[in-house]
Amino acid sequence: MRIDRLSIRNFKGFEEREFAFHPEFNLLVGTNGTGKTSALDALAVAIGSWFLGVRGADSRHIRASEVTLGDFEHEDIADDGSRTFSVQWEHLYPCEVSAHGYVQRQQISWRRSLNSPNGRTTYVDASEIKRIAADADRAIRTGDSLALPLISYYGTGRLWQEPRESFQVKDPSRVASRSEQSRLAGYWNSVDPRLSVAQLTRWIAQQSWITYQQNSREPLSLRAVREAIVGCIEGATSLYFNATLGEVVVDFVGGTQPFSNLSDGQRCMLAMVGDIAQKAAKLNPQFGSNILLETEGVVLIDELDLHLHPRWQRRVVEDLRRTFPKLQFICTTHSPFLIQSLRSGEELIMLDGEPMANLANLSLEDIAHGIQGVTNPEVSSRYAEMHGVARRYLATLEEAAEGPAAKLAAFKEQLAKEIAPYSDNPAFQAVLEMKRVAKLGE
Repeated sequence: MRIDRLSIRNFKGFEEREFAFHPEFNLLVGTNGTGKTSALDALAVAIGSWFLGVRGADSRHIRASEVTLGDFEHEDIADDGSRTFSVQWEHLYPCEVSAHGYVQRQQISWRRSLNSPNGRTTYVDASEIKRIAADADRAIRTGDSLALPLISYYGTGRLWQEPRESFQVKDPSRVASRSEQSRLAGYWNSVDPRLSVAQLTRWIAQQSWITYQQNSREPLSLRAVREAIVGCIEGATSLYFNATLGEVVVDFVGGTQPFSNLSDGQRCMLAMVGDIAQKAAKLNPQFGSNILLETEGVVLIDELDLHLHPRWQRRVVEDLRRTFPKLQFICTTHSPFLIQSLRSGEELIMLDGEPMANLANLSLEDIAHGIQGVTNPEVSSRYAEMHGVARRYLATLEEAAEGPAAKLAAFKEQLAKEIAPYSDNPAFQAVLEMKRVAKLGE
């Protein structure tokens, strides 16, 4: 599966918008409120349409809360000619999500829409993707080795606060249920923006138990998940389930840490990469040792830089591309480090401007100023503010020196107010006060 174009109408803050996507990696960039998460939610509706044809799976529908709310202003003129204005709020229908791309190597288009407050999301214009998915569903249930597309969505709350007990597995020998053993189990919670660390931990524990039963012959699926995680966690050398602790443990160059002791950034990346790799292993075991290299699909990630140190932000895009080369990633970010790590301007989608080419050749200051609209990115906002205050202060001194003596007290009061907020920087205040005394006297 691959999404080439997405058109949305009356979806959240977008009355009409079209997006074109790079087949490999995409970063959506924009200030808060420009619709980055809304675009991912619309994409979730599009890729979630695959589940219309998968028995037992829930497709992603358009929710009533996602319909654009329009404001209409009305003017009322009274008998005396006075005017008053009122605002009327109405939901705008139809709310539509249309996509064009490749599904099981077939180029198709499909559309989902919600047409009324009490209606249901339509699928009449998504019959083709439903048919292709239903064919795949039937084939898998008869033992066919057909490749399945991976579909996953990770929101900003993907690592919600689960208690430590949820990271622990008391009985790793518990046999997986029939439904868990199906290849289609790789579609569980695919378009739910949260992810469950407990579920990943249970899977790793079960695979470790299978390894023990098979006289240390490790399943290829577990090896693939370990390789993916170790390749994306800085400093990690190995990962395994520790039966004594009852949780996943990571070996680092400088020591060993259980999952519950990892930083938020490490836990977030481990859980997300592990979840992607685990889904790939469940969906496409027929790829053997090439599970990570051959699995295709679409992955949505909101705020890819979440909890990551800037040094890690520099490498995360390439880590994901190298680990999952046939997946299409569509992510959002506020990080100039991620923008800088893109291979071309075609991979950058700006919601409030036009992208630049040759991003890798741009400095962080160029990206922050030219792409993200940050003025004077090379200095802190407080430094820039103090610089502006100093300029205004000196200009006011010149004006006061040439002004009438009667206004001198007012000028001094104005100057005192200018530097009052910077009492925590006595040197800054002292220099400007010395300038004032030299110009105006005590």
